[in-house]
Amino acid sequence: MKILHTADLHLDSAFSRGTHTNAEERRERQREVLKKIFRLAQDENCDLMLIAGDFFDTSFVTPETAKLCTSLFSKFAKPVIVAPGNHDPYAEGSLWRGSLPENVYVFSSTELQYFDFPELSITVGGYAFCAAALPKNPLEGQEPKSRQGEKYTILCAHADLDMPTSRYAPVTSFDIRRMGFDYAALGHVHNPDRGVDGNIRYSGFPEGRSFDERGDGAVIILSDETGELVVEKRIVSERKYVICQVLADGLSTAEEVEDAIAREIEKQVKNGTTNLRIELCGVLPDGALPELFSIGKKKWEGLSELEMIDSTLCLPDGEYLAKDTTLRGEFYRSLLTELYSDDAAERRTALRALRIGLAAIDGKNFTEGGGV
Repeated sequence: MKILHTADLHLDSAFSRGTHTNAEERRERQREVLKKIFRLAQDENCDLMLIAGDFFDTSFVTPETAKLCTSLFSKFAKPVIVAPGNHDPYAEGSLWRGSLPENVYVFSSTELQYFDFPELSITVGGYAFCAAALPKNPLEGQEPKSRQGEKYTILCAHADLDMPTSRYAPVTSFDIRRMGFDYAALGHVHNPDRGVDGNIRYSGFPEGRSFDERGDGAVIILSDETGELVVEKRIVSERKYVICQVLADGLSTAEEVEDAIAREIEKQVKNGTTNLRIELCGVLPDGALPELFSIGKKKWEGLSELEMIDSTLCLPDGEYLAKDTTLRGEFYRSLLTELYSDDAAERRTALRALRIGLAAIDGKNFTEGGGV
């Protein structure tokens, strides 16, 4: 037995930050990822596909995407189980309420439902978002389904796990276990850094759409070839988003800084499919900051996108202050934690405090944007 678990594709996303042409190219890229997922399901000879919500970004689906989905569902031929999410709820005008191939099973109620597949000895339980929110826990107060010889009972659901005040189906891990589900195929959390154990899983995003979705996108293949459930992550993305820092401490010229940035780019580039954001950090002397906009606009081989962020502290006496034994140096060292904080706002506040304090110590007037 093999099952493919996916969610949060957000097909037909608006991609409104780019041009119309760029947005359509990115939507086509999403459709290519979808094709790759179905090829993987076919190659692995999966018996079921579980789609745990937000398959589409909105209730509006373009004709191209609708046609492709119908074709892929039909060609897969095996059962496809869908739990509509908050972005693609089971509501008026939804594709989920339209004409779909017979092998597609869609949960249609906020109440818990089941689809039985006796030929596979599997029962799949789930529910649907029928609007943009579902503030109740659909498992609360429900009794476990009596087994009729099934080997596995699986939950397919869009949920905000163990978040009791959430408006997006606040299902609890306790209820999942209490209901006797052998595996919970969840959607909603795009970066699945939280999950209760190996059998309660978010599949995460299949391919990142922004710097909020970093790293490789994947689906989950569930199998029991060894007699026990085995959960395996499979990467399906080709493009990915990466954020890294370049520390400018010790660099004294714009050329040295640009060289450091170029070395980091070479380290991060992967086959022309990396979207890279570089944050330049540390202390620089005046005049040592290169033109970051021009660096970001260069055609770097192997990069899809390069975004540059300046988080440096331009202190003319930074290296000297670190060793200064007077009140000026002591004041500088007292702010080091905040000056090198991971929080950009805290760094900016600390830098302003440093400039004001040094001006006061030196008996000078402080002006915004001026020196110390």
